[in-house]
Amino acid sequence: MGLSLYKFVLSFILFLGILFNFGISYAEDDRYTVEVNVDVTDESASLARERALREANRAALNEVAKRVTTDEGIQRFAEMTDDQLVNFIKEVLIVDEKTSSIRYIANLKVVINANILKQYMQEREIPFLLQSDAKILVIPLFRVFNTDMPMLWESDNLWRQAWESSPRGEIATFISLPATGANYEVVDVDKISKMDSVVLNKLKVLNRVDDVYVLDAVYDGIDGLMVNVTPFGGETEVVRVPGDRSSGMELFYKAVAELQNQIEKKLKQKSLEEAAQETSYVVMFPFRSLREWIEAQRALTAVPYIKQVEIQAMGTNMVQFKMTFMGTPEKLLYALREKFLNLKEDNNFYILERM
Repeated sequence: MGLSLYKFVLSFILFLGILFNFGISYAEDDRYTVEVNVDVTDESASLARERALREANRAALNEVAKRVTTDEGIQRFAEMTDDQLVNFIKEVLIVDEKTSSIRYIANLKVVINANILKQYMQEREIPFLLQSDAKILVIPLFRVFNTDMPMLWESDNLWRQAWESSPRGEIATFISLPATGANYEVVDVDKISKMDSVVLNKLKVLNRVDDVYVLDAVYDGIDGLMVNVTPFGGETEVVRVPGDRSSGMELFYKAVAELQNQIEKKLKQKSLEEAAQETSYVVMFPFRSLREWIEAQRALTAVPYIKQVEIQAMGTNMVQFKMTFMGTPEKLLYALREKFLNLKEDNNFYILERM
């Protein structure tokens, strides 16, 4: 056996050993972990606990379905029997529980098996959303009359107050432009209302978000709100939210819910379009130890855009693999950099490096 072949075989044996020790247990995407509270009463504590666990499984799968598929997909999962959906449950962790002779109360953490779920969705042609943790920066401008100067951080901006107290959406976190020193230095309300690309791009970078929406709201007479909705680099759409102006904050909360719903629909459609794109790269990763490669592989498999990592060859300090991903290269690169990894093109292949 030649020396180079011997080194390769030895490295591969060590590699398998490390895989065995780690149990190939890669970090799960947060989208597949759900906290569920149950409170069930039945003829006995054991029956109550059994029914509570079934309800927790269903609630968890339903919540994950909201994060990874469309309304059609959610409905198809809802039609499953308890025996069918239990196949998607990876583990149930008891955070806290209380029992009586006929009652079971608990706070549970339910983890859905991402690989089995994705495979099932692919086989049944259930739409899959690539991303459900988008961070959307909203800039809530408000004026009482069209002729007024727009307000942003003023205390009278009820539109901004509504966004600041609104919960997270189904697939996105909406962040009202924070009143920080860095943002103060960049913000020019007049330029924002005119969609100045330089200012908006600076705010996007400063606040580390995926997209920016300028939401310019004005009272629509006495019948509600009219909002000019403009995504960064996109076309303006006018959304009218009917309601009673005298209802105060209730009208603004209603408008926030409506805008969140519309923006998330667009995000879902964009995600479905990106999921239809599939690209493969040949990637080289130089490492100092096999443990370093295992950690990098874990990080890669935790990226929603990456569909498969297939090892093609491995030497003492280098691994070559084929990486198949969905979506755009820009989105992939952004996701990798969040995990302190970077891809650098080199002729007909790519180099994966740590940042």
